[in-house]
Amino acid sequence: MEALVRDGFLEMRGLVDPGRAGILAETVSRLAEGESGDPAAEVLPGENIYIRFLLDKDVSFHPLLMLEPPLSLARSVLGPQVWIDLDARMTYPKAAGYAVPWHIHMPVVPQPAPVFFCYPHQIHCLIYLDPVGTQEGVLCLIPGSHTAADFTIPPGDHTDRAGQVELRFAPGDAVLLHGNLWHRVRAATAAAGPRRLLLLGYVPSWIRADTERGVKASRPLTETLRRTADRETRELLGEFSW
Repeated sequence: MEALVRDGFLEMRGLVDPGRAGILAETVSRLAEGESGDPAAEVLPGENIYIRFLLDKDVSFHPLLMLEPPLSLARSVLGPQVWIDLDARMTYPKAAGYAVPWHIHMPVVPQPAPVFFCYPHQIHCLIYLDPVGTQEGVLCLIPGSHTAADFTIPPGDHTDRAGQVELRFAPGDAVLLHGNLWHRVRAATAAAGPRRLLLLGYVPSWIRADTERGVKASRPLTETLRRTADRETRELLGEFSW
């Protein structure tokens, strides 16, 4: 926990069993195939697709609500009441040249910051379902950048930065990130395999992050789950009271 607070990230090797990761990867591919032609789909043909609202679309993702130790770590640093969001991103195989520039997930810190500005904190768990190496594009992080509110990188920048760390992954590996840790993905090559990953977000319960982007489920599974779930599960699905 001290490393997560200090560096803004924490590697978690073998977080998900490789067999389970394979099942989840197949589910992501099936959803991607079904949504790729939808007008609301967040897709770049031949490059990648972003799939939202996974908890509403397949019950195979529901066990991730109680995934440990990420849940306990998130509660320890954010507070005991959190809600969970789960999305997926798939980069198609052989997407040569596709890369993601330096970015953070919550670019909402104004400069100068207002006197009573409440700094945003979220913990995002990136769970990799495929091998990720040089061919697929390694993940680059800048340790400690989540606490440097005055540190910025111009949009679209792909250049190397002093102190950056590069991470490679096997299926089932994960990394916990503070939502404002600067990171990027190096360019894939023509030999790249698919790059399927889950983005498991832990958000303090009093912070809302509803979005209208992406393809919504026609029959949201979480509506049924809320009716039968215990109090803890309903809290993780977004039900909150002081």
